[in-house]
Amino acid sequence: MTQLLRSMLHRARGFACAAILLTLATLAGARTLHAQAATLQGRVTDPTGAPVVAALVDLNQSPGTLRRNARTDATGAYRIVGLPTGRYTVSIRRSGYQTGRDIVLLAPGETLQQDFVIESRPVMIDTVTVVSDNDVSLDRTQTGFDTRVTETAIELLPLAQDPSAAVALTPGARGAQVFGGATAQANQYQIDGLAANHPGVGGDLVQPSLNWLEAVQVRGLGAAAEYGNFQGGLVNLITKSGSNDFQGEFTVRANAAALTASNLQRYDVNSEIRSRYDVEGELRGPIIRNRLFYYLGGQVITREDRVPNNLITREGFYAPFGIQRDEQKLFGKLSWQPTGVDQLMVSGGYLNATSDGIGSTGYEPEPLSRMTAPTTFGNARYERLLGPGRAFQISAATFERDERREPAAGEDRAAVVLYGLNRFQPTFLNAPFRSRQAPSSATVQSSLTWEIARGGMRHSLKAGGEYSAGTWIDQRLRNGGMTWRPSFGRNYSRFNPDDAFTWGGVVPTEWGGEVNLNADVRNAAVYLQDNVEIGPRLTLAPGIRYGWWEGYITPAGDVGPRFRAMQDAAPDFRLGATWDVTGRNDLVVKAHAGRYHQSMFAQFYERVAGGNVFSDRETWYYGARPTSIDQRFTQSERDQLAQTGVFRLQEAVRLNQTGPVDPGYRQPYVDEFVLGAEKQLGRFWKAELVYVNRQNRNMVALVDRNAATNYTAFDNIAVFGPGVDQVEYLGRGLRLDRVYVPNNLLIEFLTAIANDCQCGQVPPGLTLADRDRLTWNPDLVITNAPGAERSFHQIQGVVRFGYPRFGGVISAVYSRLRGNLDNVGGYDETGDYSAGQFVNPNQSVNATGLLPNSSPMEIKTWVYGSLPAAFRGGLLFSWAGGDRYTPRFELSPALYSFFDLNRDSLSSHLFFPSNGQPVFVETRGAEAYPERVQLDLHLERGVRMGPAEWVLELDGINVLGQDTPIAWNTSVNQGLNYRGDTDQFGLESGFYRAVRDRVPPRSLRLGATVRF
Repeated sequence: MTQLLRSMLHRARGFACAAILLTLATLAGARTLHAQAATLQGRVTDPTGAPVVAALVDLNQSPGTLRRNARTDATGAYRIVGLPTGRYTVSIRRSGYQTGRDIVLLAPGETLQQDFVIESRPVMIDTVTVVSDNDVSLDRTQTGFDTRVTETAIELLPLAQDPSAAVALTPGARGAQVFGGATAQANQYQIDGLAANHPGVGGDLVQPSLNWLEAVQVRGLGAAAEYGNFQGGLVNLITKSGSNDFQGEFTVRANAAALTASNLQRYDVNSEIRSRYDVEGELRGPIIRNRLFYYLGGQVITREDRVPNNLITREGFYAPFGIQRDEQKLFGKLSWQPTGVDQLMVSGGYLNATSDGIGSTGYEPEPLSRMTAPTTFGNARYERLLGPGRAFQISAATFERDERREPAAGEDRAAVVLYGLNRFQPTFLNAPFRSRQAPSSATVQSSLTWEIARGGMRHSLKAGGEYSAGTWIDQRLRNGGMTWRPSFGRNYSRFNPDDAFTWGGVVPTEWGGEVNLNADVRNAAVYLQDNVEIGPRLTLAPGIRYGWWEGYITPAGDVGPRFRAMQDAAPDFRLGATWDVTGRNDLVVKAHAGRYHQSMFAQFYERVAGGNVFSDRETWYYGARPTSIDQRFTQSERDQLAQTGVFRLQEAVRLNQTGPVDPGYRQPYVDEFVLGAEKQLGRFWKAELVYVNRQNRNMVALVDRNAATNYTAFDNIAVFGPGVDQVEYLGRGLRLDRVYVPNNLLIEFLTAIANDCQCGQVPPGLTLADRDRLTWNPDLVITNAPGAERSFHQIQGVVRFGYPRFGGVISAVYSRLRGNLDNVGGYDETGDYSAGQFVNPNQSVNATGLLPNSSPMEIKTWVYGSLPAAFRGGLLFSWAGGDRYTPRFELSPALYSFFDLNRDSLSSHLFFPSNGQPVFVETRGAEAYPERVQLDLHLERGVRMGPAEWVLELDGINVLGQDTPIAWNTSVNQGLNYRGDTDQFGLESGFYRAVRDRVPPRSLRLGATVRF
C-alpha cells in the first residue's frame, strides 16, 4: 500500500498542480475571511412565547453537501456560525412538538435573525415521537433527479443491514444495478463523497454498517460534470458526525432460527439465512464545544445460513452444517472547525469477516473452505471559505481489502468431485480451489467553487480534479494441482471417498482453470461546471469533464516485468436546463444530456497478451487405480505418464485466449438523455415524471477480427444425449438454431477423410474441395467490440411526501434493457472465465434481445413515521414483473452428438475447442422469471425513562410468505424435470429451471435499543 500511495502522489503532482497553485494564490490574497462567513441565529418558541429548550436546529445546504446543527439553550436561542453563502433548508425538531421547516438564503457576511414558532402536540409523556425528514421541496437550480434515504428512514424502514438495501429504494434502481447500468461494476461508489470503487471488477469496495449512515444518496440522472467514472449510478454513503450534544445508542437485534421460516425446497442449490444476531453501539458528541466533534460506531454480527442436503447418502432435508459467518466492524470520525471558515474531517474504519463453510451447496459432507476478509478504509477532507461565494475543498481516501478462501484440508490435498453434467457435484476431502481477492485503492481530489453575477445572470461555478490509483490481486489456484473426478454413471453404491480403491480403474482428473492476476489502475479527471441562473425562471448547467485512464499488469509466473496494458483520455460534455414554468417554483421542467465514461478496472484488460492470467481447464483420464486418497501428480509427471498412455487428454475448455490491446482502443461510456418534470403538490407532496434514455458505447472485449472467416456455421442442429435419446427441451427435442465450428478442425477433418481415415462423414453442406476454400487466421485483440449493443429506456412516475410525522415514496417504473452484452467488460452472463462471444461465436447465437437483471415493470412503496398510540414504524412493498432470462445449452462433445435436419452427423471431434461454450437456445430474454411480491414491516415503541429512551423493535420480513424463485439453472443440458430416480447422486439440481435462489424466507427480527 505504501508503494501505491507513493506512486499515486507522484503521478498526481503534475495533474493537480494548476488547481493547487490557483488555490494558494487565492488564499495568499485573501483578507480576514471570518467576517465574510454568514451566521444564522434566532429563537425557537411555542405559540405562547415560551422558549422551546433543547430543540434541534438542523441545516442542510442544497444539494446536501453541507450539514450543520445546533441545540437551543434555556432561552430557546440558537446560533450557527461560519456558514458559506447559499440556500439552506432549516428543520426544527423537538420531542412533543410539530416539526418546523423553512428555507433561508444567506448572503456573504450576513447575520440572519430567523425565529421559529412550533406547536406542541399531545403525546404520552414517556414517549419520544420521531418526525419525518423526507425532503419534498423543489430546487430549480439542480438539473438532476436524486433520491436521498435519510437517517430516520434508515431507522424506521425494515431494511436488510446492508447499504445496498437503501440503494434499492431508489426508483428505477436495484441494490447493484442502478438506472440500467451493467450491474455494480458500472456504478460509482463513494463514502462521504470520496471514491470507494473496486479496481479489479468495478463495484463497491467497502460496505459499512447501515446504522453508521446519516443518509444514502443515489444520483446519476442528470449528474453534473464533477461526477464521473460511472455508467450506472453514483451512490454516496454519508456517514454520521458528532455535534455539540452528547448522544449514544446501544442496539441488539436477533433473527432467531425459531422465528425464521424456510423457502428451501428439494434440489435447490442455494443458501438462506437461518439466524442472525447483531450487537451495535455508537457514541457522538463534542470534544471541544463548537469546534471539535467525534463519532464512534461499532458492530458485531454472528450469522448462520443453511443449505439443503443434496447428498442422497445422507439423511435429513438440511445439510448437518451451515455457513457460519462472523463480522466485526468499527468506525470513527472527527470533525474539527478551528475557525468559522475552516472545517476538517478525518474518519476511518476496520471491517473483518470470517466464514466457515463458505460456498457450501449441500453437496459436501463437511465444510471445505474458510474465508477471511479484513478491510481498512480512511477518509480526510478539508474545506475553507475563501470569501463571498468562494470555497476550497481537498480530500483523500484509502481502502484496502484482502479476502482469502482457504481449503479445510490444506492446499496440497486434491479434492474429489464426482464427474457429471451438473455444475454442482458431490465434493469430498477438500475444496477444489483456493482463492485470494485483494483490492486496494487511494484517491485525492480537490475543488474550488465561486459565484459571479454579471449581466443579470448569476453563475455558480465549480472546478476541480481527482486522481485515484488502485491495485487488484485475483488468484484462483487448484488445490493439489489437480482434482480427482470419479465417474459412476448413476450407481454410487460402491463409491467411498475415503477409499481410493473404490474410485474405479479409469478415473477422470481435472487440471487448470486457474486465474492469477496482478493488476493496477489509474483514473484521473479535471472538470468545470457552471450553473447559470438566467432570470428568475431559467437555469442552464453546462459542464465539461476530461478524464484519463490507465491500466497496468504484472505477468504471473515471473515471465516478464510489469507493463502498461491500456490507456485512454477523453472529454465528457454535459448540458442541463431547468425551467420554472409558473414562476412560483411549484412546477419545474428539467432536461439533461451528457456523456459518462466508465472508470478503468482490471477486467477490461486482464486478457492482454503477456499477462499469463488464465489457464485452460482440461480433463485427463488416468488409466490406473489410485493408490491412496493422498495421491496426486504434478503436471510434468502427468505429461511423462501420458507418453506411455497412462494419462489421456479427453477434453479441454479454452480459457486462456489473449490478445494485444488495439492502438485504437477507447474507454467505454454511456450517452444519457433525461427529460422530466417536478410538481409541488402543496406543502407535503411532490410528483415526478422522468424519461431516461441511455446508450452504451465503446464496450470493450477480446475480439477475433477474423471471426467471420475463421468459422463455419451449421444451422438447425439436433442434440442427442449420452444415450440414444434427443435432449428434451419443453416437451420437444432440442435443436440449436446455429453452431459454429472452427475452420482449422474442418480442414484437418476433411483432410483425414480424404486420406481414408474412416473417422466419419463429410460435414453437411461441405465437400472435400472446401479444404482449399476454408481459412484459419485468428487475430485476437482487446478493443471496442464491433456490434456490441446496450440500450436502456426507462419511464419513472414518482410521488414523494413528507409530512411532519411521516414520509415516504411511491414509484412505478417501466424499463426496457436491450442489447447483446449485460456488462461493459465483454463477458457473458454465465459468469465463467471464457473469453466471450466476440472470440467464441457460439456465444453470439441469439445473443441480442432483452438483457437480464431488469424487470419491464416495477412498483415500490416505502412509508415511515409516527403511528397511533405512540408507535413508530415503516412499510416496504415491492412488486416486479419478472426479470428476463435465456435458456442455454453448453457444448460438450464428450457427452453429446450433433445432427442436422437430414440426420447427417457432425463429428463431436469438431466441437472439441468449443467445449463448455454456452449457446442460447432462444432469443435473448425470451423467458421471464415469475412475478415477485414482497412486503416487509417495521414496528417499534419507545419509552422515556430519565435521560434515555428505551425502544423495542419488531421487523416482519416477507410477511406474505412468498417463496418465488429469482434465479434458476438456465442450462437445458439435462432436460426439464426431475424424473423421480432415487439413485441420481446430485443430478436432480442440474435440470433446467432447478432453483438457484429464492426471495428471503418469512422471518421475524426482534430488537431492543437504548438511546441517550
